[in-house]
Amino acid sequence: MAEFFNKYMSSRTAAFYIALVISVLSVVAGAVAAVTLSFAGNVYPVLALTIAGLVIFIVLSLAGQDGLGAGGMALCVFAAFLMLVIGVYAYFLDVIQNQAMGASFDILGVEGFFPLVGCAGALLVCSILANILAWIRMKKKTVRARKRA
Repeated sequence: MAEFFNKYMSSRTAAFYIALVISVLSVVAGAVAAVTLSFAGNVYPVLALTIAGLVIFIVLSLAGQDGLGAGGMALCVFAAFLMLVIGVYAYFLDVIQNQAMGASFDILGVEGFFPLVGCAGALLVCSILANILAWIRMKKKTVRARKRA
């Protein structure tokens, strides 16, 4: 098992490792969103989708379909971004409307504003980068020795 793992990891390019880091970062962003924004709406599908993206990437990479795995991860992370926006928009829209009707308007003072912007931005960036990495070679080319005549 260890020999397979070492051989597998040594046959991958830097793009694979970047995609692996991006998948872990997307799960971290999903977990932060689930913990910090749970008061604003249903954000638990965000965490579930990011975990699904990580699993899809790992399973398809082990099956030799690295590009397809990164594409599946990009799709799951983008769906998580959309679920985050859909899950919390009503709360933030209500708070902003109530502030607009009052004497003071301070969007930076809205509870959960910074976690929302940070998590949404992280998910969007992870989705875009995973989409780019889906088109880049993630397996090293095998070098064949030429026969000399």
